[in-house]
Amino acid sequence: MKGENIINTKSTLYLVATPIGNLKDFSSRGVEILNQVDIVLAESTNKTRILFDKFNIKNKISLFNDFSSKKKIDSVVKNILSGQNIALVSDAGTPLISDPGSELIKAVLKENIRVVPVPGPSSPISALVASGLSTEKFSFHGFLPKKEGALKSFLKEINLDSKTQIFFESPKRIKKTLLTFQQLIDHDRKIVIARELTKIYEEFYRGKISDLKKIIDEVPEIEKGELVLLLEGSKDKFLIDTHLERILFNELKPFLSLRQISKIISKISSKDSKEIYNIFKKK
Repeated sequence: MKGENIINTKSTLYLVATPIGNLKDFSSRGVEILNQVDIVLAESTNKTRILFDKFNIKNKISLFNDFSSKKKIDSVVKNILSGQNIALVSDAGTPLISDPGSELIKAVLKENIRVVPVPGPSSPISALVASGLSTEKFSFHGFLPKKEGALKSFLKEINLDSKTQIFFESPKRIKKTLLTFQQLIDHDRKIVIARELTKIYEEFYRGKISDLKKIIDEVPEIEKGELVLLLEGSKDKFLIDTHLERILFNELKPFLSLRQISKIISKISSKDSKEIYNIFKKK
């Protein structure tokens, strides 16, 4: 039974968040919408079918992932324009957060199609609010670079950022990654490892970079399950004033774009790159 119809409009794309572990986190609205749309786009048809069976959702599932072609996107847009309601789900959590869908959203919005988020579980946000680190400003980076050289370059790039940093990491790479953190990040900085969020074996490891060797040696469980890493923002940031920002901007202007300059200045400023961009955009 599909129950009372909660969809009152046609030609809509719904972004439906699904559980990241605990099935009780799935909203009744999410279940109803997945039952009532014309078709559900899924990152993995097998995993979504398991979810459908659990919640007695009777609907068609179509594969939509990182390898979906422009032809597939165009077909989805055409179907919505013809009056269909379509939902997009990822394997777990909120769609588009380190998951496929961004190109589809761009194509849909270009046609002025209505996009409706159906909120629910999100592992980066769940990890952040329980981490004990600052939630005022944060950056989410998705999965960390796989290659050691790229990882080191990335960590050097964000090392002075004052915002809480959030990452995904594979359990196969976690120990090697933590050793790299220990090499490059100040030992007094706080770090949090969230494992298997919302599941039976959910655990948080909270400490400092200096504690990582102990965690690597004594906690074999970190090589199992899904992981979210959180790094405390830097407190050692050298902050330049507005006058120096302007000098630096004028020196770099002949060589770089405004967006590139904004990112560089934000590394040594109390302002983020967007604020700097907006200030100098008028110049």
